[in-house]
Amino acid sequence: RFLATYNSLTDKHLVGYFSNARIRRHLQRSGLISRSGRIIPEQEYRLNAMRRDHQRYVQECLARAIFHKVLDMERHHQLEIKRKLEYSVRKERVQKIKVRFECCLSWRHKFLFFQVKQLRRSVEDAIPKHSPHPPLSPRNHNPLVAGERAGRSQWRAPGLAVDYGGGYPPHQHRPKEPVPSK
Repeated sequence: RFLATYNSLTDKHLVGYFSNARIRRHLQRSGLISRSGRIIPEQEYRLNAMRRDHQRYVQECLARAIFHKVLDMERHHQLEIKRKLEYSVRKERVQKIKVRFECCLSWRHKFLFFQVKQLRRSVEDAIPKHSPHPPLSPRNHNPLVAGERAGRSQWRAPGLAVDYGGGYPPHQHRPKEPVPSK
């Protein structure tokens, strides 16, 4: 019983020990005595200890929340940097492809222009420019269809849409009259 009620802070034999400045500072930090030196009762001490523990817990929770928030912000920032970098790399690739494509188009355009030019030359070489086609029938023989003279379309060269004046050379403007047969 006596030991259950014993308080070393009130022991008259330990007054010298507790009057030491270093020990007093330790007792104040522990919450056993006040700044004025008054001994804090046990109930008040327990209440203060619970408040301190709760305060530490809240501070730790806040510190953890701040730490995680900072980590999330950093992750978000890194992802944003990565996204911008990937976007710029993609944009650069597209730009390179466009330049190559335009270069190829330019080269291809020149090549196609050259091919068309060659094709025109070969076609022009195959079709004589200034020589008319000879008449398809003899000059003195004009076929008659139902008593009338045949139309100009029968005197055209096959496959060409050029009319040479009814099958006669261009220097003759009128066809000769057919000779009556005897």
